[in-house]
Amino acid sequence: MFPDAPPRPHPPRPVAGTPFVDCKGIVHCHSHLSHDSDGTIEAIAAACRDAGIDFVVMTDHQTEASIRDGVRGMVGDTLFVVGAEVRSPQGTLLCFPLLRPLRRFQHPALLAREAAEQGGLAFVCHGELWKIPFAVPGLHGAEIVNLHAGAMTANKLGTLATGLFLPMRLLCERLCVQDPPVFAAWDTALAAMHPFTPVGGNDAHANVRVFGPLGGTLGTYREIFLTLSTHVLAERLDEASLVAAFAAGRTYVSFDANGDGTGFDFRAVDGSGGVHLAGATVPAPAELRVLAPAVGRIRLLRDGVEQHTRRADNLRVSAPEPGIWRVEVATETGAPWLFSGSIRVLPAATATVIHVAQKSQAMPTHILASF
Repeated sequence: MFPDAPPRPHPPRPVAGTPFVDCKGIVHCHSHLSHDSDGTIEAIAAACRDAGIDFVVMTDHQTEASIRDGVRGMVGDTLFVVGAEVRSPQGTLLCFPLLRPLRRFQHPALLAREAAEQGGLAFVCHGELWKIPFAVPGLHGAEIVNLHAGAMTANKLGTLATGLFLPMRLLCERLCVQDPPVFAAWDTALAAMHPFTPVGGNDAHANVRVFGPLGGTLGTYREIFLTLSTHVLAERLDEASLVAAFAAGRTYVSFDANGDGTGFDFRAVDGSGGVHLAGATVPAPAELRVLAPAVGRIRLLRDGVEQHTRRADNLRVSAPEPGIWRVEVATETGAPWLFSGSIRVLPAATATVIHVAQKSQAMPTHILASF
């Protein structure tokens, strides 16, 4: 059985030196409103409580009922957001929040436009199956990892044997797969339309029963929620603030089966002491700062190419070259763990042409000491 989750901190956690809080969430979850799940809202809410989840984006396969009957708002300590997994000729999208169903099997740009008319966002779902590049007008980001894809990528027989005969933690760790073609497609999209917000696809169904009604469920909601989370840096825990943060690119993804990612921090500090988080475009000169929850292998990439690496729990780079920067952190054993959103650093000559995607605030001296 998966070990108990660590005691939940008082949620959400403040992000040092900014007006934001770190909301830990689940993106891509199915319930009895999907044809391939019979999970209840009560079971999902209980799993959120056990895993310390602040919000869950419900993305049932779209029907009239899935949008009409989806639960919205707070259930216990967890905010429920109603969206849908929607099919297009190029692949599937996650669209949320939604008030009414989208027309089916349209081009992704048209689905994204319909979602936007409701105040919703559109994300590439199952990027490993997509038939066109991610950089489609109107899309806001992509699932850079997906647990179902992880199960399909690994040896299926070995995955099944792990689930049946070995501790559940080993199965969950086995699902934590980083697919290089998906990350290459993400970097290409970032070059065209930064920010292109990363999310982790839990793809939770709680529907794998190897022995039918006689056997237990592999990959319960609790187990899947303890394996992968998407963190959103928002002004507060409500739907409007989450949507604004997703749109601005203020997210990071954590394979929690390899370590709780809460507290991961990637930021730029400009020459005036202003703090810029993921999703921002930053004037030169600037300093990039990374802080991980524990020691690991930190990789700082520019335009998809590794520029700096360090085995530590922190990394600083002064005067980074212009480009789009993001961070990957692996555990000390080399397992994939943390993935940041991106920060664009401008050349000095163009530093007056800036769009900053979030409020900027000078970092107090006592906070600077921790970086």
